[in-house]
Order: sequence, then C-alpha cells, then structure tokens
Amino acid sequence: MSDLARFEQLTERARAEAEPRRRAGLLAEALGLWRGDPLAEFRREPFAEVAAARLGELRLEAVAQRIDAELALGQDEALVAELRALVSLEPLREPLRAQLMLALYRSGRQAEALQVYREGRATLVDELGIEPGPQLQELERAILRQDAALAAPSVTPRARRGSIVCVGVAPVPLLAPLGREIVLVELPQNASALREAVARLDRIRGGSDQVRTAAFTTDAPVVDTLRLATEQEAELLLVATATDELLVGAPCDIAITNGVGELASGAVLVPFGGARDEWPALELGAWLARAHGVRLRLLGVEAAGAQRDASRALAGASLALQRFAGISADTSLVSPGAAGVLNEEGAAIVASLPRGELDATRRALLAAAVPVLLVHGGLRPSGLAPSRTMTRFSWSLSNEAG
Repeated sequence: MSDLARFEQLTERARAEAEPRRRAGLLAEALGLWRGDPLAEFRREPFAEVAAARLGELRLEAVAQRIDAELALGQDEALVAELRALVSLEPLREPLRAQLMLALYRSGRQAEALQVYREGRATLVDELGIEPGPQLQELERAILRQDAALAAPSVTPRARRGSIVCVGVAPVPLLAPLGREIVLVELPQNASALREAVARLDRIRGGSDQVRTAAFTTDAPVVDTLRLATEQEAELLLVATATDELLVGAPCDIAITNGVGELASGAVLVPFGGARDEWPALELGAWLARAHGVRLRLLGVEAAGAQRDASRALAGASLALQRFAGISADTSLVSPGAAGVLNEEGAAIVASLPRGELDATRRALLAAAVPVLLVHGGLRPSGLAPSRTMTRFSWSLSNEAG
C-alpha cells in the first residue's frame, strides 16, 4: 500500500472517530507519513505544480482536522505557536485564523485573539476587498461577549461530501453513479417561464433522494450561479456555457457540458498534452471512468513536422496515475483537432476548458453524440474522490484507498 493510500485510510478512519484523542492520534499518524515536497521526482513535468499544490491542500486539511481534535482535548496553549505559524503562511485561510483566535481566548489571551481577528480583517479587505466570513465575524462577537459556549470543547462533525451543481443542464444518468448529491437549477429570465421550469425539474428528479431542484428568476445569472456554487458547497459546477467572469469566480471546478446524459460504448477519452490547465480534466475523466466501470484512455497528438509527439506527456500522466491512484490508463496518439478525438470509440469525452472564446476543436467536440465535458480548474481543489475517501485530490481513486 502506498503512503498516500495509507494516509487516506487513516484520515478516513479519523473522520469516523467520535473520540477526540483517538481521532488526533490517527491524524498525527497519517501526517507522519509525509516526507519532503509532494511530487518532487516529477518537478520537471508540466502537471507537477498543480498536482503538488493539491497534495499540499490535502495535507493542510488533515492538519486542520488534527488541530480541531486537539482543541477538543483542551490543548489550547500548546497549539498557539503552531497556529501562529500556519496563519502566517496562509493569512487568507479563515478557518486557521478562527482556530488561533479560539486557542488564544481559551488560554486567557482575549486581547490577542481580537487582534488576530483585526489583522485578518485588514488582510482580507486590503488584498481581496471583502469582509471576513460570517463564522469568523460571529467568533469575534462571541469573544467580545465572553460567550460561555467558547469554553466548552466541541467535537468537529464529520465533513459532508460536496455536491454537483448543474445550472441549465441535467445529465443525471451521467452523474448519478458518482455518488454525490446533484443540485439541478434553472434560472429563467421571467416569471412566465418559471412554472414550466419547476415542472421540468420535478420530472427529471423523479422522486430521487440524490437530486434536489430549484428554479427562480434572475437578471444576474452569473452572480446567482456563483452564489449557488458557494452556498451549496459545490465540488463541481456544470453549465451549458461559461463566460470568463464565471470561470474566474467559480469556487470549484467548472465544466461546460453538451447535456448528453447517457454513456456510449468505449472508454472515457481525455485529450492530454501535459499542460497545467489540463489536469482537472484528467481528474474528472478518471472519476467518471471509475464510477461507470469503463476504461480511461489518454489521447495525445501525434508527431507533425519538427514537433515531437505527445507520448512523453501521456507516459508521465499514466505513471503518476498508477503510482498515486492505482489506476491504469490506455494511451493513444491521434491526429490534431477534433477529428482525431472523435474517430476514437468513446463513451464520453473530457477535455480542458481555457478562458476566452471556444476554439473550433472544442466547439466540434461539444457537437458529439456522446457526453462531453470541458473542464476548468476552480479556486480550490476539486472534490473528485470516491465517497469513501476524504481527499480533495483524486489520486485517491485507487482501490487500495477506497
């Protein structure tokens, strides 16, 4: 079993553990498996920067969970120095700042706890132009009124898996095997279309407890789509079209889909050239292939003139998938453009989505008769892991880890 698979096994056990001391011990053991920088041996590969960042997020999430457990054990004073260092490294992460404020307050250092809040607020306003979130604001108010509830250690509840939010599209058969809650939304421009939208969503839901639906009128669809993705804690947002404003503001991975909901025969096809912005598409393609029990096939461009073929990039991606996920992928070299992809027998096509106007290749792919997803990486790591793992990095797709 790889260190990452063992790490995920331990963190999953910790999430299911109600007793804080045992939970902290499991997380400490898991974090002890980390050695050096993630993906150091792949540092020259184009995908390594993004992949290493997502592994770093995975580790930081486990650190935060371990600190929650230790706060529940009353180890407040002992955690202050570590939390100060973490907040210094990650000044925009409000949960870490909240943990530091709580540790300081419980250690009898109320003034310092409030100063940490003021410093965080100034950083958020100066760098992002936003106020702290409601939870951090409420913690400040609770400290000011010396709320008795702050003194009582609480057990952090098990994290809930994020949802898939679909706005204006409803490929439920494609998404249902992924094991996530599906939120279907329609945003008609006027009230006359609202009743029909509600009825259509009800028919699609068909009584499924995996699907929730909502419809409302809006004159600001991009703003409301971003708000929904945030409020519903989306790990993937599906839309029919996407502006740069939507791509830049999405809190999660976002995908344009052609709306086809049924997989055809063949493999999930992922065009891949090794660029950083192609990695989220590879993750989603692997997720779909695993969930539907079909093969994953990586497609690279064959040699043309003085330009070498993409076999090196495909080999690097395949090796990384095998090492960290225990997943093997077929690889094929194809001619450039949409024809090279469409000539392959594909159950679905998952490709990258850059900002800007769609090129001719991607427009042609969206016209295919199989499900097509064009994926753009979001502000935070996607949650494309099986439901039995906690990682927000889909190397956890391995059978060992799940």
